[in-house]
Amino acid sequence: MPDNLYLFSAIALSAALTFALRALPFTFITKLRSNDFINYLAGRMPLGIMVVLLASTIPAGIMDLAVAWPVAAALATTIGLHLFKSNAVLSVLGGTAVYVGILSWPL
Repeated sequence: MPDNLYLFSAIALSAALTFALRALPFTFITKLRSNDFINYLAGRMPLGIMVVLLASTIPAGIMDLAVAWPVAAALATTIGLHLFKSNAVLSVLGGTAVYVGILSWPL
C-alpha cells in the first residue's frame, strides 16, 4: 500500500494541474476575444451542443411506441422551452425533467 506522502503528492499534483489547465485560457482572454474563429464558435456552439445531445440521447429502439413517446415529449419540451426562453440550460433541464418524470411515473 502506498504511503501517505505518495498519496498526498499525487492528489496535490492532480489538483495543481487541473487548476493550471482551467486557468490557462484566462491568460489569453484578450487575444481570444478578438479572434474571429473563437467568435464564430461562440455563436454556433449552443446549437451544436443541442444537436449532439439530441443525437446521443435518442435510443436505438425509437420505433417502439413505449420508447418513442417519452422521447418525443421530452424533445417537444426542450424545443418549446428553447424557443420560448432562449436559454439552453433551462431547455436541457426541462426536457430532462420531463423525460425522467415520464419514465418514473408508475403505469
